[in-house]
Amino acid sequence: MIKIAFFGTSDRSIPLLDALNDSDKTELVLTVTKDDVKTGRSQELKETGVKKWSKEHRIKCLTTNSLRGDKDKVIEQLNDSDVVVVIVADFSFMIPVEIIKTPPFGLVNVHFSLLPRWRGASPVQFAILNGDETTGITFHLVSKEIDRGAIIGAIEYKIDDKPNAKELNDVLFKTAAKKLPKIIHNYVSGKIQPQPQNESLATYTYSPTQPKSTFVFKEDGRIDWRKPAMEIDRMVRAYNPWPVAWTTLSGLAKAKNITIRKDKDTDLKVKIYKVDLVKNELEIATLQIEGRKIMDWKDFLNGYAD
Repeated sequence: MIKIAFFGTSDRSIPLLDALNDSDKTELVLTVTKDDVKTGRSQELKETGVKKWSKEHRIKCLTTNSLRGDKDKVIEQLNDSDVVVVIVADFSFMIPVEIIKTPPFGLVNVHFSLLPRWRGASPVQFAILNGDETTGITFHLVSKEIDRGAIIGAIEYKIDDKPNAKELNDVLFKTAAKKLPKIIHNYVSGKIQPQPQNESLATYTYSPTQPKSTFVFKEDGRIDWRKPAMEIDRMVRAYNPWPVAWTTLSGLAKAKNITIRKDKDTDLKVKIYKVDLVKNELEIATLQIEGRKIMDWKDFLNGYAD
């Protein structure tokens, strides 16, 4: 069996971990993930989904706050574990070249678009924002340049039923998991030859508020109500579950032509979790006023509108 390490962070990666661990083609011997982080008001330490899974399955897990700072430790663990190839998915760190060069078959990234379309950190969000009818998963070698490595496999996925980012991410991770062990086996056994990407077709994700970054930021979720209803619908779905599309109480009142009760603070932030498009008109389904629980539109009108 092929000895494999996995670099990842969140519990979205669990289908991939399960697939690698259960396959008769691969042996998962090591995981690398982020250090525990303090969360919530109590500032309790929280483990990543990958670390939790590793403990439950008794797989050696190395945590780090800096791959660059811990590269010697990571390289030592890869060598000691006789790792042949590393799988990377939903990972939080830039990977030093020295680590990339360590396993005999390098590092394979699981990227959630059909490269070279939507290189960068937010491919699922951008597929939704741009109304793409198809997206997919690309398995490619990790190189010095982000998402530019040669491709060893791809799966096309048709986008149906207007999913939000969480829903689309979930189905893509599960779809990738079904094919990952076989693709890795065929790559290592020489049945697959990596193919270079077509640079002329490359597109990149970017932050609307910080265009030099491929990540999504909280401010990106602010709704411009002057945009067409279809664009706002896509935005609400693309930014759910994070950062969640948002507006202010006054902005929502103006957009929906309602009057807010005088005892309410119209500067409060309002998160919009779900909308419906009815005859190209935008209808709010669920929302959350700052400091309150998620509610539906009817409850909002009863509590906030005159």
